[in-house]
Amino acid sequence: MKDYHLYNKNGLAFYVFRKSQGEWQLAFGVLADDIKEACIDALILRFDTDVPELFYHHGKRQVVEVRAKKYSLWHIYLNNAYVGSIQFYTFTKQFNYHLEDNCLLTDDHVQKYIAMSQRGELKWRKGDIR
Repeated sequence: MKDYHLYNKNGLAFYVFRKSQGEWQLAFGVLADDIKEACIDALILRFDTDVPELFYHHGKRQVVEVRAKKYSLWHIYLNNAYVGSIQFYTFTKQFNYHLEDNCLLTDDHVQKYIAMSQRGELKWRKGDIR
């Protein structure tokens, strides 16, 4: 569990957001729901290092995580559920990927994550060679 303190512009009032077991919540303070959700979105994008993006689908937050595994492999999760993987082949210097059927993510999403890995914006496992 980890707490994050946000201060109001007056510097006196503050809000405590808590991440516990992968879930974010407002633990102390009162904010309108839309402001609270915007703060949580910002905290996720700032402090969850494996999250390249989040988006909303039918009003529900969709958090994408791309987690580095061994041998130049990444697993893709949507709201903590496995939805696919990306593999980098060091010999051919090419990427290959797959997505589970009926997944909200598209080929364009995965191409964006591949480009992010090529720019070094996604973590590689120590020892993997680019």
